[in-house]
Amino acid sequence: MSHSWPQKGEKLFKAGDYYQIAHIGWGSIDSHFHGYIRGYKEAADDLVELAIKSKRIAILDTYVFPITFLYRQFLELSMKDIYLNYSEHSVEDKVKNIKRISHNLKAIWNEIKPLIQEGCTTSDDGEMIEVVEDYINQFHEFDKSSFRFRYPINKNLSPTLDKEDRIDLLNLKQRINELGSFFSGVDGQLDANKESKYEQQKEFIELIQQNMWDEVGY
Repeated sequence: MSHSWPQKGEKLFKAGDYYQIAHIGWGSIDSHFHGYIRGYKEAADDLVELAIKSKRIAILDTYVFPITFLYRQFLELSMKDIYLNYSEHSVEDKVKNIKRISHNLKAIWNEIKPLIQEGCTTSDDGEMIEVVEDYINQFHEFDKSSFRFRYPINKNLSPTLDKEDRIDLLNLKQRINELGSFFSGVDGQLDANKESKYEQQKEFIELIQQNMWDEVGY
């Protein structure tokens, strides 16, 4: 097998044939979030399938790092997207909170949990939130700072994986799929609530304006 070597003058990032290029940077911030969220999860899903189909321990034991990191990124961005879109905090407060939260899954969950609870209508909704919170806490406890699957050592040069462990990749994929379904449903519900609230406010303002015009005889 021949090996290729770096070539003088070649560029790493450039356009090429249409069906081998990726388009980035287009659209709104919402479409950017959607692209990142979808990309991280679907890439991880594909890696899980490749690793399992390979039936090779060497692949299972190495693909686990990008798989788990990508799923963590998916969860983090899914929750931050909900917070940024539906929280009524000011822009300044959102900036402060995002900086404070950093990559802490538990902290960002605590920010969006009240938003989700507002839309609860049944006891089943409350129970589902508890299950989701348990999933998030499990991931947080397993990788609190997002370091364990990015680097083999931390900033103190100590191992990020300090003991042997085992991860069922198919089970992880299934649990993340469940979280994906939950957050997708939450996004749809909160968007509908936001639209309904906007329409109510619009009607209220129009009613006040009409009453003002009636009082002055117009």
